[in-house]
Amino acid sequence: MRVAQLGGSATVRKARREALELGQIAQVIYDGDGFQFTTAQLLDLNFDVVIIDHRLPNTSAFDFVVAASALAKVTGVELGRILISSQYYELALRLEAVESGAVDCVFIEAGIEKFVSAVSACADPDTDFGIREILDQIPAGNVQEAEYRQAAVALDTLDAKEAAIIKGFCELKSDAQIAQSAQVPKLKVKNTLEKVQNLLMLNTRSQLLLKLTRLGALAL
Repeated sequence: MRVAQLGGSATVRKARREALELGQIAQVIYDGDGFQFTTAQLLDLNFDVVIIDHRLPNTSAFDFVVAASALAKVTGVELGRILISSQYYELALRLEAVESGAVDCVFIEAGIEKFVSAVSACADPDTDFGIREILDQIPAGNVQEAEYRQAAVALDTLDAKEAAIIKGFCELKSDAQIAQSAQVPKLKVKNTLEKVQNLLMLNTRSQLLLKLTRLGALAL
């Protein structure tokens, strides 16, 4: 994997780079403090995974990820997976990371093995990562009425097979398990999830799972 590191302590970045490269997990293609680094420069890196410190010198990582995701969509660039990094564990940071378009937040206090594991998981671009670990801490129905109605209209356009796929996704089944239970090819699962992401104006599976949980779609 091609990995980039952006922002945060040089000491931490060095330890992480050494762990990734010595373990032959990834090649670190960029390692910098993030000062005056732009979203266009990020897209030019052609990374598989980027780790961004949540307190960049010029902006918050969350705003940076939102802007990078928007630029990628406009320019037709396929964005790699994004991990936000912070010192200490906070559930709110993990949620904000997912909402911004990152796949999860990693924490320095959790240690280097946990970090390497999170990066390794990013090898699968269709995995929804850490959001599955915290779903039971996210209350359903925590959306505004207008947002709920808009999502309900979008989801109502799905046919029976597509609805079954979304139900399986909400039940945390793998793509293979969903395909088997809904009796569809795996490609149909992938395409349906991408379709619903677009209907709900989302960019990642993690965002989709978070949104559906908040909408109470786990009860489908």
